[in-house]
Amino acid sequence: MEIIKKIWTCILSFLLVAPSSVAQVQMAVVSDVHVMSPSLLKEDGKAFSDYISQDRKMLRESASLLNAFTDSILHSSVKYLLIPGDLTKDGELVSHRYLIDNCLSRLRNAGITILVIPGNHDVNNPHAVEYDGNTKTRVATISRSEFAQIYKDYGYGQAIARDTASLSYVYQLTPRLRILALDATESDQNDFNKDICVTPGRLRPATLLFIKEQLANAKKQGITVIGMMHHGLLEHWQYQNKMIPGYVIDNNLPIASMMHKEGLKVMLTGHSHAQDITQYKGIYDVETGSLVSYPSPYRLITIQGDKMKITTHHINTIDSYSGKISFKDYSKSYETRGFNNFLQKVIPMQMPDSVRTKAIDFLSE
Repeated sequence: MEIIKKIWTCILSFLLVAPSSVAQVQMAVVSDVHVMSPSLLKEDGKAFSDYISQDRKMLRESASLLNAFTDSILHSSVKYLLIPGDLTKDGELVSHRYLIDNCLSRLRNAGITILVIPGNHDVNNPHAVEYDGNTKTRVATISRSEFAQIYKDYGYGQAIARDTASLSYVYQLTPRLRILALDATESDQNDFNKDICVTPGRLRPATLLFIKEQLANAKKQGITVIGMMHHGLLEHWQYQNKMIPGYVIDNNLPIASMMHKEGLKVMLTGHSHAQDITQYKGIYDVETGSLVSYPSPYRLITIQGDKMKITTHHINTIDSYSGKISFKDYSKSYETRGFNNFLQKVIPMQMPDSVRTKAIDFLSE
């Protein structure tokens, strides 16, 4: 695995970022943190166990994973941290506060600049609940305007431009580098009466105009722009949009072409809980996996001149874990079990039982 990592890093070190030259910048990217405030689990029991059995996120371990990640960044030379959405389990106000108090403020006090955007879980979410034995009860979530206010020290308060149609903004990271932070979520379509939280993403027409204007402005000034968005800009495997729609934004290829034409070459994304890089006609979608899903990855990025070097790192141990197998093996088995439960609902029941079982096990692995 180390050999593969070194080759992958070498290839990416020749990724052209922009025509203009940028002084060395060191940043980290972590996505889909999905932190669940410990206060939401008032008493462990059937309600939470039932939820966990149908979910592949290590929510019980989310606070410990967040702490381990925070410590790793504090011991690095990183000056900037980008988080492309799904900051919380389900948009609970207490989970947003927990993230800020236990991670973001610690890093900010150490001189690290942090930029965030919302994911589909983070705002106006009817699934924001607390668990108490056999019952679950809704708790406070946050609105779009409250999101911008809560994270005013993490991008929104210092943005050089804000989109009026979404929570998108532009941040001047260095004199020659800007971050185009894009909000493609549709939290205004969530339905509390029907208990629906909308997963797919799209960029509204007004937001597309905002993007085009901001990229044109940067190009005119010779400033490099890197994009950040929760949903994918490009498919990461063939037929992704057809088999599991909702993980790539609507109308993605024309939008990617427009962005590239206006000078954007890199979009940092998350959402799929997968670690991958793909490209389309010169624009790259650098997808970062989830901190609460195996293998708990994050990325370190160094930009030097017109080159971008990307390396992948993992959280392999956490303080709260004391199992008999390694935490890495535990997290892999947890992920496999989650996929197994998911595939039980997807693989046709008409299959012979023996074939169906083998198919589920094979696909989970």
